[in-house]
Amino acid sequence: MASAPLPVVTRTGSPIQAIAFNGDCSSIAVSHSDSNDVHVYQLSAGATGPPSWTKVASLDGHHMLVSGLDWSPRGDQILSCSHDRNAFVWTRARPDGALTSGRAAAAAAGSGAGGGGGAGAGAGAGAGGWEKQMVITRLTKGALCVKWSPSEAKFAIGSAAKVVSVGYFDPEAKWWACRVIRKAHESSVVAVAWHPNSVILATGSTDRRVRLFNAYVAGYEPEAPAGTLPPGSAFGECILEVAHPECGWVHALSWSHGGDQALLYASHDSVLGTVRGPQATVAVSLPGLPLKQLASVSERVAVGAGWEGALLVFTRRSAQDAWQLTATLGGGGGGSGSGGSAAAGGTASTVKQLAAMHLGGAGGGAAGSGGGGGTAGHSALVTGLHARGAATAAGRPRWHVASAGLDGAILLWDLSPFL
Repeated sequence: MASAPLPVVTRTGSPIQAIAFNGDCSSIAVSHSDSNDVHVYQLSAGATGPPSWTKVASLDGHHMLVSGLDWSPRGDQILSCSHDRNAFVWTRARPDGALTSGRAAAAAAGSGAGGGGGAGAGAGAGAGGWEKQMVITRLTKGALCVKWSPSEAKFAIGSAAKVVSVGYFDPEAKWWACRVIRKAHESSVVAVAWHPNSVILATGSTDRRVRLFNAYVAGYEPEAPAGTLPPGSAFGECILEVAHPECGWVHALSWSHGGDQALLYASHDSVLGTVRGPQATVAVSLPGLPLKQLASVSERVAVGAGWEGALLVFTRRSAQDAWQLTATLGGGGGGSGSGGSAAAGGTASTVKQLAAMHLGGAGGGAAGSGGGGGTAGHSALVTGLHARGAATAAGRPRWHVASAGLDGAILLWDLSPFL
């Protein structure tokens, strides 16, 4: 297999806590560890030289660290959450105050039962032309992660309160209301991922479990397709709860592309696992530190990144085959791994590595191998991954996955050798 090209690197100068890309990947929303604001950057790509990101807005509203961001690709709305227990939906405003085409698309996502339209209570058109819409999260502890549903009519917020808030637009109150999934989790919910049908919600928790929930909001959404949910199932019901033996904290989730629609998850025992049917299995036991982020690129390619700062590329021949670690880009270590109930070296080895690194990441500038060429990676924990759609990946610069980390760097990776 040919070597992967070097990633395109941008340094922001401040640790990145969360990142989100808009639909055509021409803009990003970023939260930094030393600020409570959401910063919006615009991509500037000239005919020659590397691209650059120019700050065009700072969105002020949170009072503590912004822990999660997501950007709806069609509705063009930014969703933010914070340790202050609040969440906001930010909508780009036109000078005449009318709905932008993106806001109209978000409103239509609710199929007439309310969507992402409306100015919302407490909205204001400051902050570089962005309106802030209130979300009634109903949380008693900090919000940790957010994700728009594929329909863009609702979203999920995971929290330290052991619950998940599912938000949807209330056209009468003109704010985003929430219904809360309670009781099932025994610890913080640190990852959420919507099934492509926008009805089933997957969660990952520090109670070391992966769960699937009925997140259908009756009376707001169109009727769920027949067979999507178990008969008699109600909102908030736990449909499935799984974990592999000796599973660690579940850090990240991603639904795979393709006909199988299996759920990928990353756990703190350095495992890439899959949920297919009623059980969880270990797909890859990693040779190094655990992953913190996951993203599905195509039916045959997925990527992960974490404390080592490298980008791990997983591939499979088809939707019926098992995943394999094909390449480690931008970090030490690598090689391929496969099934087993624990990572190579064991949990104790992982803890020692973390302690030796002082949580700072393993020299990400070192060359990596294991099926791909040596490339420069992150020098600290990777806090965000974004897989670019095939329709926009051919632009300049050519890239398929973006990563961001506590080193303040944004890396654009060209995965052409694996696709």
